[in-house]
Amino acid sequence: MTTIPKHLLPTKTFNGSLDPFFVFADGMTLNQVKSFGGQPCSEAERHRLVKASKSPTVEETLNLQHKKALFQTDEQRLKHNHQHMLETGETTEPHFTEVEHKKYHTPLNTAGCRAVVEFKEWADEWRLRTEVDGQNLQPPEQAGQRISDMLSHRGASKIAESCAFMAVKKGGYKTFVTGTFKEAVREKIANGETTIQKEVSRTMDALQKMYQRGWTTKSGERIDGHTDGLPYCWVVEVPKNDEGEDNPHIHMLLGWRVDFRIFKEWAARIEKLWGNGYFHLEKIKDSLCAGAYMAKAAGYLSKAQDSDTQGEVKGNRYGISSVARAPGWVTYAKAQLHIVSQLIVDVYDHLTQKYGEQFRERKRLNKALSTIPKDKKGLRQRLGKKLAKVRDTLNKLPIRCNQYQVVIKNTGDAYRFFNWCVNEEDPGNEFLPKKEPGMAWLPGKTPGAKDSLYFNTLYKKIERRKLWRRLARIPDWVHRSDTEWHQVKNEYEQQVLNWIKPENTGSIWQEYCSSS
Repeated sequence: MTTIPKHLLPTKTFNGSLDPFFVFADGMTLNQVKSFGGQPCSEAERHRLVKASKSPTVEETLNLQHKKALFQTDEQRLKHNHQHMLETGETTEPHFTEVEHKKYHTPLNTAGCRAVVEFKEWADEWRLRTEVDGQNLQPPEQAGQRISDMLSHRGASKIAESCAFMAVKKGGYKTFVTGTFKEAVREKIANGETTIQKEVSRTMDALQKMYQRGWTTKSGERIDGHTDGLPYCWVVEVPKNDEGEDNPHIHMLLGWRVDFRIFKEWAARIEKLWGNGYFHLEKIKDSLCAGAYMAKAAGYLSKAQDSDTQGEVKGNRYGISSVARAPGWVTYAKAQLHIVSQLIVDVYDHLTQKYGEQFRERKRLNKALSTIPKDKKGLRQRLGKKLAKVRDTLNKLPIRCNQYQVVIKNTGDAYRFFNWCVNEEDPGNEFLPKKEPGMAWLPGKTPGAKDSLYFNTLYKKIERRKLWRRLARIPDWVHRSDTEWHQVKNEYEQQVLNWIKPENTGSIWQEYCSSS
């Protein structure tokens, strides 16, 4: 090991310590030498870019082994001491107690939380869902052209609801239509001279008049019209053709069917109204499956082309006529949330475990049908029969739910469900789990606007302003001693804080409104 000559050692300062800024012959200061372990280093070592430690030498390896041996010795010594303390009673063996976590119940009269009971008259369905106030933020401003690559979940739900509404009230959709565009029309769409939506609106306006006014066949037979409007819905898809160009299609459901003897002439007349290309009409055998077929029709060709999108569409991707649009949910009652969230999750978990195999089978068959080409009719029919059987089993359940809401399909089962919710103990049944003690829903009072999170925050702000406004005034007891003044002030502040409690905010708000 190289040592530094004495005449090259750093000098001492006036207080006897070594000068840290002493410069050696190689240009390094004393601090830099200490950073390298107190040993001189080469020029390459000083300018090395990688500052991490090198591989340990034999001497460093021996030091590490020595430290490891000392650590193992200390560990054995500590274990021995701990065992000795246990034997002498100086310490006790630690024990773990299993703690049963209680289920969280949202307290009654909690601001911003509520359970909502809704009713859909046309379907005789009831829904129990949770509702929690979020931040009062305005949605971003919508600007520019609407462009979409996929049929949204909301759009698919609206189409499915329209199909269910039509099946219940008007016998369901009866005809499935596929409309294409000629090359000339596709060029106009690409150049912006027209749009897909304009062509669909023009055709549907003409078809609506034909449906209501009636029409005459070539043989002179008069076909009477209808008093109500034509129910229909449509979806746009834009797959690619063999040349890689956009090839827009229209899939449409019509609530209109004619006798077979005039079907050919009726179809030709409608295709002439379309005037943009091929317009194929098919009879729908099962109106209940029309919604599922309609929602997947736009995605079938894109999946066959190994595409992740259904084609870019500018403007509306789907449309539903007013007479075919299903009415939404109507609020029946609102109550305190309490334990409703856990009851909904329990029902969801119960159905998932009991009918999980059927749910997985339905998902698997749906996926298989969406990937099998249409030319394999035999395989598609076999899978379709299996899917219909699984759907029939699941549709017989009087309830469907997710983790946030429960939908009961008829009023009788709805009464059974709500009785199950409010009872302390219940054995359950095929679609409801067993109730444990303490799991009863206490609806409490009906929450109003003043029970929302926004108004409760507003109440607190108003009371805080009243508090500081009153404290800013010179009280009658200002001449008292400092101790008495602070005592009265603290009592007053505590009284105001008690007023701001949630259970008193309603009366405070009424008092404030009457006084102002």
